[in-house]
Amino acid sequence: MDRSAPDRSAWLRSAAWLDRLGDVLLAGSAVMLLLMVALMGAEIVTRALLHRSTQISDEYSGYLFTWMTLGGFFYAQRSDRFLRVDSLRARLSPRARAAADALSSLFAAALVAVLLYATWATFRTSVAFDSRSIQPSQTLLWLPQIAMPAGFALLLLAFLHSAAVSLLQALGRLPVVGPSAQSVPSVE
Repeated sequence: MDRSAPDRSAWLRSAAWLDRLGDVLLAGSAVMLLLMVALMGAEIVTRALLHRSTQISDEYSGYLFTWMTLGGFFYAQRSDRFLRVDSLRARLSPRARAAADALSSLFAAALVAVLLYATWATFRTSVAFDSRSIQPSQTLLWLPQIAMPAGFALLLLAFLHSAAVSLLQALGRLPVVGPSAQSVPSVE
């Protein structure tokens, strides 16, 4: 056994764990969408029938939308569903495609790292100053804001995993499978 070769089962386990997490986040995003629809529906009903506002629907719908989006980003990354132009990529050999995928995943990880830093700084500031929303709910802002650095941290992890797998595939250390070089092949 070649000790310099990566442990394929470790890559399989980590890919499976990230994929399961993506499924959980997608299901959570679906629940948040339903909650957002219910909250907006309640606002419409109370305005139409009672001529009053819930005074929280806009604020909390925004929080739910942000959380839902971050969960969707993670799932999109894990299932290779982010939009991209494949005209040049499709002409590359499988190993060159894997190298291009590794490079694009590293660039995406760098961008996500900047977003993680910025949202963490915002979260930290909200905690330090006990910031509250200007809405009638007076929500402590760090409560909804924690979803952003947490979501970007998970997305960063997913991009780094994809970059590592694609790089190993480009180097011939892991087999390249299918049209996407980001997934780890199953053991047969």
